[in-house]
Amino acid sequence: MGLWTPEHAITLIPAIAVMLAIGIILRITIGDKPLRIRMIPFQILAVIAFLLEIGKQVVSLSRGYDLYHLPFHFCSLFIFMLPVMAFYKGKHRGAVTAITASISASLFLLMLIYPNLIYSAWNIRNFFGDYLDFHTVAFHNVAMLEFVLIIFLNLYTPDKKRDIKAILVFISCFCVVSATMAQVLKTNYANYYSCNIPPLEEVRVSLQGVIGAVPTQILYVLIVSALNVLFVLMCYGICSLLSRLFKRKTEE
Repeated sequence: MGLWTPEHAITLIPAIAVMLAIGIILRITIGDKPLRIRMIPFQILAVIAFLLEIGKQVVSLSRGYDLYHLPFHFCSLFIFMLPVMAFYKGKHRGAVTAITASISASLFLLMLIYPNLIYSAWNIRNFFGDYLDFHTVAFHNVAMLEFVLIIFLNLYTPDKKRDIKAILVFISCFCVVSATMAQVLKTNYANYYSCNIPPLEEVRVSLQGVIGAVPTQILYVLIVSALNVLFVLMCYGICSLLSRLFKRKTEE
């Protein structure tokens, strides 16, 4: 399974260009407006993402329901975090924004490196043929746009102590829930039941014959969890750097 397919190249590259254009336009038009104005695009994206997900659940239910459609995937976090970030006004808004920025940055980076891991060429080809494929492509692109707008609209002010603590707690809780549900339901949420990367899956399967299925799965879950935490923290660092750079440009 290649990192990119022709379908990803001809759709994702223009999509990212459009996202950047939207970011630039909104930065010029509302970048210096009060927070309540700058939050409007995020509120729109949150509603779109939520409606897309409702549609997916309804379609899946109408077809007998597939357990894979339960919201225990990494990208399912956007179903919850986009609305919370868009509408929450409490004292933890900074931490909420840090978490949302970090997970959306994680998706954006993965889509730049290995988009075929997130959704397949089939999803793209069947974009207009089946709602579930439409949802898969549209939902992830909405989440990517979220990251672009967080940076371009100066929505995020890094606070290392607060942010790292919040991200560690949040992602650790996600790992526990997702990994547990993957084993209980025998469904591959967030790669916790098996690995979508063929060479690594071969290693996992081979190891079962050496140390046994249960020890292998425990080790595998721990490794995936550690990688999830480290990757999101790395993307937090990238997001913090970009936020500082864009704010400096605004001040200049």
